[in-house]
Amino acid sequence: MGGAACGPFIRTSRSQTTRPNILFLLADDQSYETLSITGNAFVKTPNIDRIGHEGVLFTNAFVAMSLCAPSRAAYLTGNYPHTNGIYRNQIRWNQQLATLPTTLHDAGYRTAHIGKFHMDNDDRVQPGYDYWSAQVNQGQYVNPRKNVNGEWKDLSGYDTDIVTDQAIEFMRSRKPGQPFLTWLGYKAVHAPFTPAPGFESFLAEREFKPPGSWFTDDKGKPDRVRRKGRGGDEPARKGGRKAKAQRKGTAEALSMEQWAERERNYYRALMGLEKNVGRLLDFLDEEKLAENTIVVFASDNGFFHGEHGLHGKLEAYEESLRVPMLARFPGIIRPRLRVSEFVANVDFMPTMLDFCGVKAPAPVEGRSWRPLVTGRNGSGEWRRDFLYEMFAPSGATPEHPTLKALRTDRYKLILNLNPREAAELYDLEKDRGEMNNLASEAGNRELVGELTRQMVARMREVGDPAIPDVEATLAR
Repeated sequence: MGGAACGPFIRTSRSQTTRPNILFLLADDQSYETLSITGNAFVKTPNIDRIGHEGVLFTNAFVAMSLCAPSRAAYLTGNYPHTNGIYRNQIRWNQQLATLPTTLHDAGYRTAHIGKFHMDNDDRVQPGYDYWSAQVNQGQYVNPRKNVNGEWKDLSGYDTDIVTDQAIEFMRSRKPGQPFLTWLGYKAVHAPFTPAPGFESFLAEREFKPPGSWFTDDKGKPDRVRRKGRGGDEPARKGGRKAKAQRKGTAEALSMEQWAERERNYYRALMGLEKNVGRLLDFLDEEKLAENTIVVFASDNGFFHGEHGLHGKLEAYEESLRVPMLARFPGIIRPRLRVSEFVANVDFMPTMLDFCGVKAPAPVEGRSWRPLVTGRNGSGEWRRDFLYEMFAPSGATPEHPTLKALRTDRYKLILNLNPREAAELYDLEKDRGEMNNLASEAGNRELVGELTRQMVARMREVGDPAIPDVEATLAR
């Protein structure tokens, strides 16, 4: 791996003499490959791309758990779901948790949360914010109802535009000499994928075809995954491409067009996000704030677009746990930097505190990626693998998770623990689509054991209570 893939670091000529502002833009359900900067072949996102062109693109950014509330809690606290206690959506927020906004607020920052918070119908104004405007759970794309500083208001317009307007208003009202943190949680691009105004016909003429893995049986995957696949589309599962061709014009074929229109609407909602990121960057330029503002764009989790016949997220495959993450800090992060080291949502909180010169509260399981983007020594050896966890909506606990996964630069090991099913091992160099489960093949038992022990070592580092469940697989 190696963060300086594009050449040596350029030492900055300016010193950071004032505490930086932070503008954090958190998309929802956005896949890694949905941006032009990350390789999308048919959608152009120049405004979002601009952050990476003028700063860094992390090509291996992951989330600790691919679900709304757990991922957002990891961004906020720097800790895994098993530590911060937010391991599914239906858990009320613990206001005693130390977060990036509360820590910076105590350090003199002016803080705002705008948009999606999503913690078990929690409608409270949370402590540690000077400005609060949030919906309950998902909210609505059109004419949303929000709690604005303790008063519920019915707002008119499209949500992506509204939260951007509020962010600009908050930053415009800044106090001289006081840095700010603006945390912007977009509803886009979460279902129901309501198109942004002006983009209702975007991609209308483009043909969308489901990924080839849609029609693959995936025999090596657990029953849980196979039941989710294709919404129970058994004829497609059994018949494959040939059967699909024979069914042309049938109701099942129509469902493919419905899926294609769903994909178009996904990108139509994304275009509203793209437009508004441009508005925010233009505002920073106009107000002469860009030079001392860290801008980070990321997603709370990835999203399946039909891979393995799946929709949504949660599972430990690449489409779900890998997210776009871009950051810009002029003069500190050099332009067009590409970092391939493994970074994660748990790293966001300690990294921002590091840039701001504020000590992170304990415990924090993430680590600052500042050395990766500045070229300064002192970071030590960076992580060579990444631990992922998943808790099903009910029945799983921190002690007994649904699964644990270890992602290395070559392999991914998935242990299906609750209920216990066969392990999954994928060689990502030879099998990017994670189609061939190698765990049960002759000769791989030693590799599975080695990766399992590596997983246990990582779990010990982050105080994971599920170690007994994982170690039990070694005895089988």
